[in-house]
This record gives sequence, structure tokens and C-alpha cells, in this order.
Amino acid sequence: MNTRLQDLLITIVAGIGMLLSTLDTGIINIALPFLKEQFQTTTNIASFAITGYTLALAISILPLGVLSDNFGKLKISYLGFVLFGLSSLFCGLINNINLLIIGRIFQGIGAAALQATSVALITTLVSEKRKNSSIGILGIMIGLGPILGPSLGGILLSLSFWQLIFWINIPFVILGIICNNYLCQKLSEKTNKRRLDSLGIAINALMLVSLLLGLSLLNQSHLLSVGLILIIFGLLLGIIFYYMELNNKYALIDVKRLKNNPQLVSYLFQTVTFGFASAMIFLLPPFIFEQSYHLGAGQTGFLVLGAPAGLVLFSRISSKINNGNKNKLFSHIGLSIIVISLSVLLLINPNWPYQLLTLGLFIYGIGGGYFQPANIASIMQASPMEIQGSTGALQRMLQNVAISIGSTIGATCLNLWSNDLLLATRIGWGITLILVIISLKNLIQHN
Repeated sequence: MNTRLQDLLITIVAGIGMLLSTLDTGIINIALPFLKEQFQTTTNIASFAITGYTLALAISILPLGVLSDNFGKLKISYLGFVLFGLSSLFCGLINNINLLIIGRIFQGIGAAALQATSVALITTLVSEKRKNSSIGILGIMIGLGPILGPSLGGILLSLSFWQLIFWINIPFVILGIICNNYLCQKLSEKTNKRRLDSLGIAINALMLVSLLLGLSLLNQSHLLSVGLILIIFGLLLGIIFYYMELNNKYALIDVKRLKNNPQLVSYLFQTVTFGFASAMIFLLPPFIFEQSYHLGAGQTGFLVLGAPAGLVLFSRISSKINNGNKNKLFSHIGLSIIVISLSVLLLINPNWPYQLLTLGLFIYGIGGGYFQPANIASIMQASPMEIQGSTGALQRMLQNVAISIGSTIGATCLNLWSNDLLLATRIGWGITLILVIISLKNLIQHN
């Protein structure tokens, strides 16, 4: 197999895997009212179809990253496609809410296998000549998934055939399996046999369940105390996990290596910041367009595309002009542009034309397009080749958790200041701006 074909197929496998796994994080959100009626259940029970997917993804991604280093990224990716495809088919066939939740849990595990391997497939198997271009395409897929999910879900539900929100995955899964199977037959991967840290997996799972469930309960006033208790318990488990992994030869997260590599920690903190900021960018603008500018849902849906449009366009542009030696520079440029965009968004008021809000979102997308591919490449370059799967999985897990935290804080701002939308959004933008400035400062210090 020639190098060009190999690079193309690997990019297709990694890109489809990332797109599907991020798409299905949000595609069901808009369907909750419909599913509540379809399955004759409550909103709280129906929402477990979202929570189950998110928790399964977060819990599974690190162990699957380790397994991908042990057995090969292509094999774990193949497993992910098969599991994701079968569970998508299952979710569309059943007519019972409990079975749907179980199907979504298995779908989340499949998504974890796809996310855990996507970046590592590119960094370990794509040629140096095309590596940055492939990472740029991956950045596009990461940006497209969350925004396309709700939009595509709404379109499919309008066709009165709710099963399509799950079955839309099947053609892409089949393409991914075909490409993946061909690569498995033609390529031999270097593996790194490493024992699974069973206790670490258990504590990490319990920590993530506590944190994510706690965050999901913060916006329910009658369950606020339960949510806070779960979050505190999760943080305590995080401290225990840190000290337990510090001297563990088979650590799920190589804490000692991270402790001795402040530059890698800085890159990961920037990943967390970008995940948090992206959650705010997707959550807050629709409220401003609809409540402050009194625009319809259709027009709002079009106007909020500013951020993903900028991200898609400039991910491609930045990857074209980055030869692999400009990752720190492009991360710096990207975060600086994001600071400018958040400053613009912080100043916007209803007396300004609503087009300025879309412009601010587009500027954010430009910054994200420069930052995200460069940040991913920097993280993987700072990590040994034999644990690329584990590192890629860690990067995705941290960003997913950051998105959950950002969404919760943004929703909390909207709830606390429900009578003053301008104040609520400015507090959200302000918190985000502070985090990005801290990330930019850390990046400059480690240059």
C-alpha cells in the first residue's frame, strides 16, 4: 500500500470516528421531549439516555487508550466502530426507555474507543508530510460534531422518523469498518504491553461518575445539596487517585511523568480551557439572539454557526501552513485571538447590531482553528510514541469533562441571573476570558 493511500485511509478512519462520537453527544439532546412522549416516561428518566452515554464515554476512554497501546490502535478503533454501529442499530429498533439507556451506554463505550484512538492513529501511522494536515481535519471533525448534533437531530425528527437519529450513524460506521479492516490487513503496529491498572480504573470511574452526576444536579434546586456532596466526594477521590497513581508502575495516568513534564501539563490545561470555552460558546449565544434580539429559532440556528464556520475554515488553513514546527506559535496566536473574541462578546449589548455577536463567534472560531490542531500536536509530540493511545485518550477525556463543567457553569449563570440575561452572559464570558488569559500566560512561560 502506498503512503498516500495509507494516510488517506487513516485520516478517514480517525475523522469518522471523532465525528460520530462527538455528534452523538448532542444529537439526542433536542429529542428529549419527543422521547419522553414516545416512551411514556419522565424527563428525568429520558435524560439518562444522555447521561449514560456521557458517563460511559468518560469512564471507558482511558482504559481503552491503554488497550490501544497494548493491542494496536486499529484493533481498538475497529472494535469501537462495531460496538458503536450495533448499539446505534439497537437504539433505533427498541421501544423501551430502559433498553434505550442500555443501548446508549454501549454506544458511549464504542465512542470512547473511537475517541481514544483517533489522534494516536494519526500521530503514529500518518507520514510526517501529511500529519499536520490530518490533525487539522481531525480538529474540524471535533468542531463539527457538537454543533451538527442538535441541528441534525432537529431535521431528522421533523421527518417523523425518530429512529434516524441513531440510524444516520450506520453508513458512516460501515465506511469506517471497511477502511479500518483493510488497514488491519495491510499494516503492522508497534505495541507496548502494559498491565491494566484495575484499581485506578475503578477509582477514576467513581470519581468521574460523582463529578459528572454532581454537575448535572446543580441546576435542580431541590437536588443542589446532593450535587454539591457528589462533587466534593469526586474531588476527594481525585486527590486519592493522584497520590495512588504517583508511585504506581502501571498507572492509568502516568502522574509521575506529568509531574516531571510541566510543559505537557500546560498543554493539557490549555485543552481543558478550550473545552470550557467551547461549551460557553455553544450555550450562551442562542439565549442572547432569542431573548435580547427577539430572533426566531431558525435565524438563531443560522447565526450561531459563526464559531464552527471559523473553526472549520481556519483549522484547514492553519494545518496547511504549519509544517509541524509552529505548534507553539499557532497555539499562542489561537489563544490570543480567542481573548480578542471573548473581549468583544463581553462588551456586546442589545443596542448593538446582532451581526456583531456572530462576528465575535466567528473570531472565536478563527482562534480555535489555529489553536486546536496545534494543541493536539503539541500534546502528542510531548508524549513518548509507545503511549500515544493513552495520551490521546487523556486529552479527549479532559476536554469532555471540561465541556461538561463549562455547560454547567454557563447554565448556572443563566439560572442565577434569569432576570438579567446580559449580566448572566457577561459573567460567563468573564470567567472564560480569565481562564484563557491564564492559559496564554502559561504558554508564554513555557516557550
